[in-house]
Amino acid sequence: MLFMADDAFFHPVGTLDADGFEYEVFDPTRASASVWADTMQHGAPPAAIMVRAMEKLVGDGARVSRVTIDLLGVVPITRTRVRAWVSRPGRTISLIAAEMDCVDGSGEYRTVARAQAWALAASDTTAIARDLSPAIAPLDAVPGPVPGFFAHLQDQGFLSACEWRFVTDPGAPDGPKQCWIRPKMPLVAGEAPSPLVQVFSVVDAANGISAYLDPTAVTWMNMDMTVHFHRSPQPVDGWVGLFGDQLVGGEGIGTTVSRMYDGAGAFAVGAQTLLVAAR
Repeated sequence: MLFMADDAFFHPVGTLDADGFEYEVFDPTRASASVWADTMQHGAPPAAIMVRAMEKLVGDGARVSRVTIDLLGVVPITRTRVRAWVSRPGRTISLIAAEMDCVDGSGEYRTVARAQAWALAASDTTAIARDLSPAIAPLDAVPGPVPGFFAHLQDQGFLSACEWRFVTDPGAPDGPKQCWIRPKMPLVAGEAPSPLVQVFSVVDAANGISAYLDPTAVTWMNMDMTVHFHRSPQPVDGWVGLFGDQLVGGEGIGTTVSRMYDGAGAFAVGAQTLLVAAR
């Protein structure tokens, strides 16, 4: 089932008490659709909706240092429920978890994704801070060509729900790719996203931005994403810079590696596991 209003990736429906837990319930829109099929969600909206839930449980004075997302299978574009909880409380280190369920063909909820976030107590380390990440071209210097990959899908789903400004030629076969990206809409209708949610609304796109493979001949699906933050992100007007590359071996397994940027420079590194297969 595709929901028609594309003013956000999700519309809030309310809350649900089930199995002893309280869930937030959402209807995803067609803006969440994947490039692989218009019946499944792109990885970014599920990641962001779980991060949104986990962020509410981060204590005062703490910062998120690492987030892992595991996609347990196809995430359908059907009614969705999300819950988060603190699985390891602590004054300086805590671990927060989240789970996302979607209604399947039988009409029952099925768990489709899980997430975890480490939250660490913040302190002032300005005097010893260091970041030797490569520079990315500033946003105002980027001409913004249209992505060359999945060209036939540019007017639907997640691709059309975002603005893209490529620093490097997206069709170039060699070397890391660089791009600035931001969603054209909020994650949840009627709600301004936090900086962390803005990041996870686009971070899964690193796998497509960095692609050197031919999508007409090969698929390269990721079933996870891990992001390590060395400082809190502050996207300018929602823009996130991605600097990514793909590492593919000879056994059908690969990794997308990436760095993430805002107006002040790099703030995180990421990785995604790839299943690579001929069509």
